[in-house]
Amino acid sequence: MGVIIEEMLHLRGANRLMVELGAAPILTRQDFPYETDLYPFPFELAPLNDVRLAKYVYCEADPVRLGRVRSFESDSVYLMDKIKTTLGENEISANHVGKLYDAITTTLAELKEIGDPDIDYNAWFQAIGDIKAEGEHGHFKFFHSLYETSHPLIQDTPDIWSLPASDPRYPSYDVPVNPTAYDSRPNSIEDTDLRALAWLGNMNYWSMLLLLDSAYRHSSDPDIALAQTIMLGPLHSIARYLPTKGAAVPFDQLSPGFNPGLDEAANKRITRLMLQETRDLARDLENLLPPDFNIEIYDQLLAAEG
Repeated sequence: MGVIIEEMLHLRGANRLMVELGAAPILTRQDFPYETDLYPFPFELAPLNDVRLAKYVYCEADPVRLGRVRSFESDSVYLMDKIKTTLGENEISANHVGKLYDAITTTLAELKEIGDPDIDYNAWFQAIGDIKAEGEHGHFKFFHSLYETSHPLIQDTPDIWSLPASDPRYPSYDVPVNPTAYDSRPNSIEDTDLRALAWLGNMNYWSMLLLLDSAYRHSSDPDIALAQTIMLGPLHSIARYLPTKGAAVPFDQLSPGFNPGLDEAANKRITRLMLQETRDLARDLENLLPPDFNIEIYDQLLAAEG
């Protein structure tokens, strides 16, 4: 949860920088085909295992430091060599998250020479540097400990990543890769009840992103608070519940994006309609909802959203 919260703060920082530079916030994933030269690995939603952890470790690492870090397994084994063994050397490209932030800093330095003099570029250099440091140190350390099974929660189970996913000691649920709640798609969730719950997860996700878009565009703390309420409330409830049943929130994309209205008033109306539709669907699915799901939250959100 700590990493998740920090990543959301990184998303906020990047989008607020874009808004300050006169651009719109971006909350959609990149359309297919992906620009593979930007990313070290193909994007996918998948359950955690040693292969996916190796990707996290590689992405978050400081590339200069990575080649000098020894594996916990042996003083004679370097971490990068172990990652290559796990992933296959040909499966790794040269990109790390830190390199993307380096590119942002370089572009920002160019803008400083020709751009808006009212922007505090030095503060943004510091903010981008802090984001990069959190990934290359804190996040790297966390994923590294999971990958090499030194984390306190898993270190007492030998060869934990070699266990079958059905073993109750295995650290993640066996859920489908890249599921979707859209009907009649190759990766559609088969069980109709679980697909309905996954669609409710999508509706909460989309409502949250509509609120975040408004929050980033207008520096609106109330919209941030409403988005956080959805994240930590109904979306969190469904996201934790579905994997126990063999499914997962698919985080499907919303085709119109998250600024679909002609103006701010229209966007606010669309957000309100999305919240109302999400509430109505939750009421229709009340007998399927997780025990900790607070169905009354939507009326509170609508009252606060105004």
